[in-house]
Amino acid sequence: MCSSDLSILATGLTNMNAVLHVVNMVGNIGRLEATGNGYRFYAEGYTPSLVALLESLDDERLAVAKAYGVRVPDIHQWLLTTYGLGGDSLRETFHRLTHEPTGPYQWTPTPPSLQHKYVIEDVPCGLVAMSELGRAAGVTTPVIDSLITLTSTMLRRDFRSEGRNLAQLGLSGKTVDEIRSIVETGPPK
Repeated sequence: MCSSDLSILATGLTNMNAVLHVVNMVGNIGRLEATGNGYRFYAEGYTPSLVALLESLDDERLAVAKAYGVRVPDIHQWLLTTYGLGGDSLRETFHRLTHEPTGPYQWTPTPPSLQHKYVIEDVPCGLVAMSELGRAAGVTTPVIDSLITLTSTMLRRDFRSEGRNLAQLGLSGKTVDEIRSIVETGPPK
């Protein structure tokens, strides 16, 4: 049985910034670090291999949500619902969002480096929380964990300790039911 789509867990696990941005940034690090090599962030950045990686990350996010009884849309459905402009595949949808005259992502600039909010905010605030919630629920998140490790290593930071981990959220040692109760009604008095 799923809980309400309006819970704080649903809101957090529908953080599409972390889902959409980090894979593209890490997968295109060569482009990002080469001077003058801007590209259409979504349409050109999401090559077939990176779409596969994105879909695997999204599968992990959905598994974490399911473990907490939360309904969240998959990434493709979210894009279709949010923008009403898409295709039959995720790759086609990225192309339309970037190249169609009404596409909202036409002018999305290519970040100049990993030192950008697409990484330094989305990893500690989004991916770390997803990974930690997964760990507490016994859901493995190897793609999410790898992206946290890669970005931490490349930027010489420890996003897992800096980010929204269970300890910083006051949720260390809590069960799934306890976490759900705390986020839905507040900590016990």
